[in-house]
Amino acid sequence: MRKLSDMALLLVGVLYPFIVYFGMDRVSTPIFGLILGGLWLVRAPALWRQPGGRWMLGVTLVYCAVLAFGGEDDLLRWYPSLICALLFAAFGLSLRFGPPMIERIARVTEPDLPPVAVRYTRKVTWLWVVFFFLNGTVSALLAKWGPLSWWTFYNGILAYSVMGVLFVGEWILRQRLRRRINKAPMDDAAQRLHSHPWVADAAGGYAGKLGPGMVVALTPAGRTALLRHGRTGLINELGQQAAGDDALSTPMVWRFVDILPEAKQVDGLLQAPLPTAARVLGERLDGDTHVIELELPLDLACFADHFPDAPVLPGVVQIGWALAFAAPRLGTPTTCRGMDALKFQRLLRPGDRVELTLRYDAARGRLHFAYRTGDAHYSSAHLRLEGVDA
Repeated sequence: MRKLSDMALLLVGVLYPFIVYFGMDRVSTPIFGLILGGLWLVRAPALWRQPGGRWMLGVTLVYCAVLAFGGEDDLLRWYPSLICALLFAAFGLSLRFGPPMIERIARVTEPDLPPVAVRYTRKVTWLWVVFFFLNGTVSALLAKWGPLSWWTFYNGILAYSVMGVLFVGEWILRQRLRRRINKAPMDDAAQRLHSHPWVADAAGGYAGKLGPGMVVALTPAGRTALLRHGRTGLINELGQQAAGDDALSTPMVWRFVDILPEAKQVDGLLQAPLPTAARVLGERLDGDTHVIELELPLDLACFADHFPDAPVLPGVVQIGWALAFAAPRLGTPTTCRGMDALKFQRLLRPGDRVELTLRYDAARGRLHFAYRTGDAHYSSAHLRLEGVDA
């Protein structure tokens, strides 16, 4: 019931100028007052427990009572000004007695606001105090001396358009502040990582809702550590180095790369999902065989689970890649119904570069694939393709 009344009161507030404009000739002022007063009364229990809610409820109910018991039609136009006055008072008093209104709202989702964010919420509260004062003043002037059409246009369209611009602008500034807050400790963490023998270079950034993150270019020793200890072991070791004496400087998101990207690309990389496919370095046609040069990303998604302490490319992924790479090049299906001569001879690990050879025997409906590097063979098989009769 409470949520329904809140939605109804919000909807009435948004549409109020148009309700008055189109309804004054059809609905009497007392009826307006009774309906509006009823909605505020339904919200009374919730407002009663909120700071400042009692006097806000009292003022609005007095206004509704005046409308209901003999109020003139012109009084209907003062409701937006009244709401702005109440919000102006609530936001202004919160600046005087604290905490600022925007800080209260922010702490609902982020209880531990850093000092720079607290200062920011105070500035935003001041912004809304100024807006409510100016908006309420213009609305009152139009209610007193302006035509009904001007009053309706301002309160029903223009005022909400300005509020929308303020909301969007503040959201953009807030995201920039959030990135700066999260990135500052990451810059210090990146400097600490530079001294680690596994790290060739590092850059901190912001991974959105996931929090602060770190992009690390590994040295040869770091690549060896990744093979021996897996992604989990690498993160545990580097996380301690990055945090130093400040646990809050521990990155929440990690990406491992060969070469560090440009600074403007760091956040995008941290926010992107882990790669699920090999990088194509080149390809060529050798007779009836397609040869594709591949590189396995250091932070390929499947390495996190297979296996956390000793990353290995799963055989099912190798087969899936062969089918996926063959489909657009050879026009073959992406599923198979059987396999012959399946062999796994060597392990494929993070950072490995291999050649994937693909040859299609259309007469028999079979796709042959092989992963190899020179004379070193990793895996191969003959796949009997789905939907192909042989």
